[in-house]
Amino acid sequence: MIQEKAYAKLNLTLGVLFKRQDGYHALDTLMTTVSLWDDIIIEKSRQVEVFAEGASLPFENTMYKAAMGYKELTGRGALIRCKKRLPAQAGVGGGSADGAAVLRGLQKLHRLLDDKELAALALSVGADVPFCLQGGLCRCQGIGEQLTPVKGPLLHFAVIKPEEGVSTKDLFARLPLPRKRVDTVRAMSLLCSGHIKEACPYLQNALEEPALELVPGIGKIKEALLRQGAMAAAMTGSGSAVFGLFEEESTARAAVEALGIQYPYAAYCHSV
Repeated sequence: MIQEKAYAKLNLTLGVLFKRQDGYHALDTLMTTVSLWDDIIIEKSRQVEVFAEGASLPFENTMYKAAMGYKELTGRGALIRCKKRLPAQAGVGGGSADGAAVLRGLQKLHRLLDDKELAALALSVGADVPFCLQGGLCRCQGIGEQLTPVKGPLLHFAVIKPEEGVSTKDLFARLPLPRKRVDTVRAMSLLCSGHIKEACPYLQNALEEPALELVPGIGKIKEALLRQGAMAAAMTGSGSAVFGLFEEESTARAAVEALGIQYPYAAYCHSV
């Protein structure tokens, strides 16, 4: 039996460059894994079975896809149990994190794929799964699969989600291209050199503007986080969760306590 933590991700920046011929959008994003997670237990089995507690998942969810992909390549099945904590339709990569955790666990159980095979399998499960498999702080390009790992400082966040989620399909349908360029390289350079405050103006998400049309509450959460002392606040991924970046853990936790009264999901986390 293997136990894995499926760590959430935050998009510190997210630039949308253009729409590719395959229908995906080319991205340039700086992502970090954070200390929020789902718990995954994986056991050896001839078949693939997935059980989830805390959420209703579609039959062909990312955990199932990951395990079936591994079985097709190796012949090894899995019994998977997941305790869901991460919110859905939030932009924190809960499904991708779960799929990546299953692949990590299966590798620990069997060690039958090389790194290249595992990365290709991760991408077949979902665009963010390669990053969630890698973890840490990375610049991600292409559809998210071209990873450049970097080292950065410890970052403290408050993550707040409104009641409403955001449909990724509806969001991209509202996205006019080309978009104003989000300077991921500048944000990454400043963060990695320890200049956190100077990096804050560059923490931007090109999907935020169209998301506000679908869920106006995203803007209210940003304003609330800034009033609570956040150095920067932005939507993560395709939303609807918003993160506030704080200088200290104590102020981030105070913001979570204050805003948790009003919103259904409020959590402190730090980069991992």
